[in-house]
Amino acid sequence: MMASDEPAVLEVVAELSDWFDDEARNRSIPIDLKHHKTFVADDGHDVVGFITLHVYHGRLDISWMGVRNKYRGKGIGTQLLHRAEELGRAWGLEEITAFTLGDTIDFRPYESTRRFYTKNGFELYQRNQTDNPSCPEEWRLKKRITQPR
Repeated sequence: MMASDEPAVLEVVAELSDWFDDEARNRSIPIDLKHHKTFVADDGHDVVGFITLHVYHGRLDISWMGVRNKYRGKGIGTQLLHRAEELGRAWGLEEITAFTLGDTIDFRPYESTRRFYTKNGFELYQRNQTDNPSCPEEWRLKKRITQPR
């Protein structure tokens, strides 16, 4: 991501208030965009999706990911995941991880998020209860990244 993409990424974030609470939209994501590796997807003119990544406990971790509502279901998220996996392989990492809201919370947007990750080969490896009212249960998901020979 180029610094000039940051406002466009924040526009995507603002559109996705069902996924990103006020703390994420106004504090966490703007800070992380400055410090995490970020890839963007565009439609030839405008940024339509993004993924931010960092290394955490020896794994490539997805910190944030989003695709504009009207572009969902068109493969953009999967393309962003592929870029992340390429980066992980280039950095010599063996796994990519993500976290999402757990399934004990009945919230439709995150049902689709869990399906997306599962469809793309991620598996649940940890379930946590949290003190965060926006995410009282989180799932930690991981996927093995095959290294080239």
